Amino acid sequence: MSFANRRRVQGDTNKTKIVFNSSTFSPQQVVYASHPLLDTFAMRALSRIIIAGLILATLLWLRGQFFKLHQSILALDRLSQDGGLLSSHVHSNNTNASSAAVEDPFRAVMHAISNTLLNGTIENLATPKSGLRDTRTKVVVVAKTAKEHTQWVVRMLPNWKHAIYVTDDRKAPLHTARNKGREANAYLTYIIENYDNLPETIAFIHSHLSSWHNDQNAAKALQLLNIDFVQKNGYANFRCHTTPGCDPVEIQPFRNKKEQARIDKHEAATENAFAQAWTDLFNSTVVPEQIGVACCAQFAVSRDQVLKRPLSHYIWFHSWLMDTSLSDATAGRVMEYLWHIIFGQDPVYCPKVWQCFRNVYDQWDVFS
Repeated sequence: MSFANRRRVQGDTNKTKIVFNSSTFSPQQVVYASHPLLDTFAMRALSRIIIAGLILATLLWLRGQFFKLHQSILALDRLSQDGGLLSSHVHSNNTNASSAAVEDPFRAVMHAISNTLLNGTIENLATPKSGLRDTRTKVVVVAKTAKEHTQWVVRMLPNWKHAIYVTDDRKAPLHTARNKGREANAYLTYIIENYDNLPETIAFIHSHLSSWHNDQNAAKALQLLNIDFVQKNGYANFRCHTTPGCDPVEIQPFRNKKEQARIDKHEAATENAFAQAWTDLFNSTVVPEQIGVACCAQFAVSRDQVLKRPLSHYIWFHSWLMDTSLSDATAGRVMEYLWHIIFGQDPVYCPKVWQCFRNVYDQWDVFS
């Protein structure tokens, strides 16, 4: 390939214009040599790629370090539990060393960071929006059987005291007198045993971390719980979605037999028992026509709301639960649909889903 000539473009000393022989190329075909601006752009692009790579490598390294940290914390927890330093059974009025060990701020922060990076779980450090540590007293009351595991309560809720009642092991530090009445037995036992020394907020939950009837896992629900709402309203149901329990209203004691034949047999058994149970428990023959609340007997209450009833009421509720001829399942379901009424709410307590999430969890991104 021969060149006709090579010359500088007039007025521009930064680029060389190469004109090829017109017999070989058309006059419009012009090639420019390497331009310094193009070199600068390429260098910037390369620099950005290198920086992005370094950032990615750093993040992967940090993830590995936090994974090691997370594993170390879990190992310390297991070691402490084996040595008897941490207990899953702490009374609400007990401020012994095991409770202090669980609530150590450094350990709480480490759990928060490691769980956030590894699992996307946000550990609540009990710091309200004001930035001040929430010093209000609170306890989580758990009903469980001996075979059910509740280590997650201690590990994931370091800022809550724990009262874990075993319903089928009378040698357990906290236990019920009999294995009857399901979770209602443990809930009432706690209130009766601690009536004169209740914390400001009491949460009542099942033993499992996750379940079909939880809107979110139990630890997250407690971490996000809006204590201000509990104190103001007196009662907060942990479940916001309205089925089952509210949509349609679950308990209709005076439903006709034809309609009742279409519903679930457990629901029908509860309805058939409800009117007499209401009369026995509240000494009243004025039974509501509809009773509705989102299932399934997991909620938080304020101390003030509990104390609006005398201790004798809770003792009577517990006696009824122990002595009733109803099956264990039916008696437990009757109580499931009475807790909100016991703690001051209307027989049908079914807030909109979005309203529940805003009130109970301070979550404003739910619109259904």
